[in-house]
Amino acid sequence: MSVYNRLGYNFDSTQFKGADVLTPGALNYLNNTNINLSPWQISDLSNNSVGGYYQNPHQYTLAILSLYLDALSTLANTQFVTYTNAPDTANTLYNTLLALGPSLINFTSHTNNLAGVTQSANSMAYPDLSSGLSIGRQMLNITNQTDGIQNNTPILGTFTSLYVGNTLSSLSISITNDYITLNNSISIVSGNSTSNITNTAMNVIVSDVQTLKTLVETRRNGDITFYTNSLAVLHDYQTLLPFSNMGATQNSLIKLIGTSKLHTAIGY
Repeated sequence: MSVYNRLGYNFDSTQFKGADVLTPGALNYLNNTNINLSPWQISDLSNNSVGGYYQNPHQYTLAILSLYLDALSTLANTQFVTYTNAPDTANTLYNTLLALGPSLINFTSHTNNLAGVTQSANSMAYPDLSSGLSIGRQMLNITNQTDGIQNNTPILGTFTSLYVGNTLSSLSISITNDYITLNNSISIVSGNSTSNITNTAMNVIVSDVQTLKTLVETRRNGDITFYTNSLAVLHDYQTLLPFSNMGATQNSLIKLIGTSKLHTAIGY
């Protein structure tokens, strides 16, 4: 299989009467044009095997977290489990888990976008891999000229959620252990599920859930803020760009239509 074969050409070329013959100039242009495809890319293109290149680095951790958080939510529901020592803290845990749900869903969607697994439905408000890289590269050039920045933070500032894998994994382990602790504290007393977990131990679980909520919200919001700030800076840059390297005609126009602010800035 080849890329050309994929096109399914099935016509008698003689009927083109020479219209299919390239001129020497066109052939020379083609032979000296580099489309920058490596052998594996040509193979994938030939075999219609394009795709499946990206994955969310947190996908397995998020799946495990979702499983154990749902299980914790079931145990923390005081309608089904009686807490002899920590009923109020159990309610706090249950409500904290309910509040975490949307945050974790949003974080999963956000990191899927950043990882290139999905595309943002609104790239002017929420970044994905393509838009984040595109805007970030422009910010790198601009901040290098304006601030002397010589690192990749103007790009990576939109992608911080992808780089918290160690912290996310640690919290996943803690919450898994929290579930085990809470589940082991439950026994059947007079036909009812009853937990003897202490208030102190329950507060540890609440703290772990709150820490996870803070992490996913802080990183997602930070990425989005950095991205939208970058868009705002790029817009302002594009507004200012026409005033650079102005020719005689533009200078003449600016003297007529420019404000005193612009005249002063240019030096008229």
